[in-house]
Amino acid sequence: MNSKLNPITIALLGVVYSAQSFAETSLNDITIGADLFESTQQDMPASVEVLTQDELQDQGANHFDDVLLKTPNVNFSGQSSRARHIQIRGMGERDEYTGAPNSSVGFAVDDIDFSGIGMTGNVFDTKQVEVLRGPQNTRYGQSAIGGLINIQTNDPTPYRESMIEASAGDDSLREFGLMTSGPINNEKDAAQYRFVMFKHQSDGFRHNETLGRSDTNGRDELTLRGKLRLFPNQHTTVDITALHADLNNGYDAWARDNSFTTLTNQPGEDDQLSNAASVKVVSTANPNFVLTSKTAIAGSTMRYSYDEDWTAALSGTYLNDKTRQTYSQELRFSSTETSKIGGNTDWLAGLYASKLDEKNQTEYWGSSSTDFSITKLSGFGQLDVAINDKTTVSTSLRVENNNNAFSNSNGEYYAPNETLWGASLSYSHRYNDKYSAYTSVTRGFKAGGFNPGQPSGTPSQYLSYDAETLINYEIGLKSHFAAIGLNSNITAFYMDRHNPQIDGYTYDPNSGTNWVFYTENFDSASSYGIEADFNWQVSERFTTFGSMGLMQTDVNGTPLNSGFSISNRALPHSPNYQINLGAKYRSSQGFYAQADITAVDKFYFDTTHNDQSNAYKVVNARIGYEANDYEVYLWAKNLTDERYATRGFYFDFNAPYTNPSEYERLGDPRQIGLTARVYF
Repeated sequence: MNSKLNPITIALLGVVYSAQSFAETSLNDITIGADLFESTQQDMPASVEVLTQDELQDQGANHFDDVLLKTPNVNFSGQSSRARHIQIRGMGERDEYTGAPNSSVGFAVDDIDFSGIGMTGNVFDTKQVEVLRGPQNTRYGQSAIGGLINIQTNDPTPYRESMIEASAGDDSLREFGLMTSGPINNEKDAAQYRFVMFKHQSDGFRHNETLGRSDTNGRDELTLRGKLRLFPNQHTTVDITALHADLNNGYDAWARDNSFTTLTNQPGEDDQLSNAASVKVVSTANPNFVLTSKTAIAGSTMRYSYDEDWTAALSGTYLNDKTRQTYSQELRFSSTETSKIGGNTDWLAGLYASKLDEKNQTEYWGSSSTDFSITKLSGFGQLDVAINDKTTVSTSLRVENNNNAFSNSNGEYYAPNETLWGASLSYSHRYNDKYSAYTSVTRGFKAGGFNPGQPSGTPSQYLSYDAETLINYEIGLKSHFAAIGLNSNITAFYMDRHNPQIDGYTYDPNSGTNWVFYTENFDSASSYGIEADFNWQVSERFTTFGSMGLMQTDVNGTPLNSGFSISNRALPHSPNYQINLGAKYRSSQGFYAQADITAVDKFYFDTTHNDQSNAYKVVNARIGYEANDYEVYLWAKNLTDERYATRGFYFDFNAPYTNPSEYERLGDPRQIGLTARVYF
């Protein structure tokens, strides 16, 4: 990786540095729902990015895909029709082949766990998207060693409001969204409701030359969400959420000439049908503690397939059918003003239990099936000690037992039981109304596991891997200036990983299908860098914003694919820089304009070879007119039609597989469209 800073990086560093020298402002504090105490963004001792509803709408985002690469040190693997496989600070899976749940980055929507299957990341009518970087195990358990993405959709309102949104554009884009919210009746403390529907259809930017079709990589997605807020008594609030996501997407994204023209005769699918619900109860009836109960249940049925040779020459396909059921229950007890320890220490204690059952049926040069279940039992707690009115020392601990059971059609059975722990210690100091700073040390963990779905005869070295731990060090400065409308955040971090888990693939003549996909442990890995963002309202009408991630990663070890040794090389999907810089203008007459540029450095695709992507820059622009009751926008994504890769492989299609080539999955080309929104 090239570690030199280009002019864009230097310029953004200068802006972030300058932001620290202005006088005071006060911006609305944002509450982080993923935190145990639901602290504000300014007070939370962690590197966290929050995208509010206004920011999501200004950028025209209706899925987390639309803003993911604008988030510092966050990347994704284009191995599916949506950004299901996410990397934070170089940690995260990149493919769909190994079957068993093994997420490094947690993904939740309204307290429902969708880690590893995050196609449900629709953000229409969303309150905020929270991206927590670094290990979040004390908050979220073993599924979040690399970080956590938490989507909070809008809650019901005590007043009536409704909105309709429609979009049309290139690639046969058609979108329609509806939101309505309000009280059930006009009585005091009446129950409140919110209903949301969003439909997306598009062709997928590919032309299948064999079939003469342009929709084989298309998306057909429906999201329904209902919320109900109840007030059983003056001390209790009950929030009920129901979610239905029906995604019937094609998967025909790969071409042998790395173009947008495919040759498959059996285009693949990337489908997900999820039905889920959550119930959150908050009670302040006892003056000594606040009781929070979170209950969630989710069921998902998925199909992932593609044409085996990406052409019409052969008739084989890779096909994986997956079903997943999850159940979880969490209880939290947190202190009140009257029950603080010693009058200055907030406390929190909690219990968590979950059960996940997953079945996989894979057809690929044969048939195999797997059954996997994992039961988690956790206890966690946190103490926030106020040394004085400006300084807080926080410590947290989570102990989690993972009880696994795995079997497959090859007659293999495993039932390991691991107890793991994570902890954090942080020191926060609010110097004044402008500055607050923190430093922290966090221990993260991730359980070991299996590589199910392998054919009969696969060597045992590919079948399992050990638990991983890491130590994360951070120091950060958060600044808010009222006089000039500016806020900024900057964090420096270092992550030291032990037994790092990394996924790979190889040709092995001893296996039944020759190709084996697996997760393995390397000798060591580390990441260090800087994450920064700013938002500056220069005047009443003009705002500039930006974010930056600078990162160096290092991995050492010998992959299982015969003799390919890695020493002091960057981790896969870990660009050295990731920058977003933009501006927006709103006139008093209703005219609106926004443009931004995202720059991403080159990165390695895998640890099984040395092929890399190219660095690239994507420009987005948006102009429109905004009235009190309606808005209309003309927009362009990837305005300069930049060609860039989101995933890559290096292999040979033909035995004996000794003449490999590089194959890249391309990101979306330029798209121009129109969006209208009506409020009533």
